[in-house]
Amino acid sequence: MRRACLSVLVLLGAGLTAADDAVARQSPKGFEAQYRDSLSHPEYAAKECAELFKGGALIVIGGATSAEAKAMIPEAEKARRVIISPSASEPDLAASSNLFFRTVPSDEFEGLVAADFLVQQKKAHTIMILFEEGLYADGMLPIFTGEVEKLGAKIVGKLPIGPTDWDKTISNALTAGKPDAVFICAYGEEILGALTVVRGVKYPGTICTVSAIATGDFVRRAGAAAEGVFVPMVTIDLASPKEPIASFVKRFKAAHKGAMPDLFAAYGYDAAMVALYALQGPPPKDTSELLVRIMSLGDKQGVTGNLAFDKFGNIDHHPTMHVIRDGKLVELSAS
Repeated sequence: MRRACLSVLVLLGAGLTAADDAVARQSPKGFEAQYRDSLSHPEYAAKECAELFKGGALIVIGGATSAEAKAMIPEAEKARRVIISPSASEPDLAASSNLFFRTVPSDEFEGLVAADFLVQQKKAHTIMILFEEGLYADGMLPIFTGEVEKLGAKIVGKLPIGPTDWDKTISNALTAGKPDAVFICAYGEEILGALTVVRGVKYPGTICTVSAIATGDFVRRAGAAAEGVFVPMVTIDLASPKEPIASFVKRFKAAHKGAMPDLFAAYGYDAAMVALYALQGPPPKDTSELLVRIMSLGDKQGVTGNLAFDKFGNIDHHPTMHVIRDGKLVELSAS
């Protein structure tokens, strides 16, 4: 009987903790985890993915970015094997292949929640967008913009963060245009840079950014600049005594010198658990059986919620609006 090999590519910290723990305590018979580093490079991610599938891997967990996942999907199609991404959120990825799954919600949902909140709840009539060029913005901004305009508000500017003199351009635009709200679509470092510029001109309106600010210690590093900023994201209660949350937090802290996990670490953990659950029991006869197993995990509990996927392979979780208060992300409905 062929050995089932789970190969792990570009897995986040908690995902590695989950996979290592599974190997030691609850791994399926014949389970083997192999680790690769794509260096956040799409071409290298595709190469590693192809080699892992060639070596017999049934599942590859990755890529960490949408660009990596986009490069890996053709390799999965060639091999007829499965990819589970913990953090590739570009909207069109899931629909492009029935072999692709993700434990992070699509940017489509985040963009819709942000737009609805700004226009309907904060009554913003004019919104300025600050963005980092790339697939993240390419996927989210058309959805965000479309919803804003559908609700009767107006996008009054769309300004890039970087590469040169962008801060002056944004400062001048905010001072002259005085939009009701600012929406920042970028990754962590660029969010921090944009917040510094927005606060520097003493902008008085509503500021909303994306869930990438919940990565690592960006909220702490932003300090006062992040206070009162709104963020659409999935809610998780890391203080919960329920499983698997309690064990996840305990193992993560033990492996990371007492540091608490972030939202994207939880996505990584859940991606690993999807793979482990799908490989439990007799090895799947073929990829079709493996797909059925993954699509049947809706009653299994992950850190971010049930491990249920829609017909496209999107995790069935939806972001809600949060606000940064006293350096913490607080769900509005719970505040």
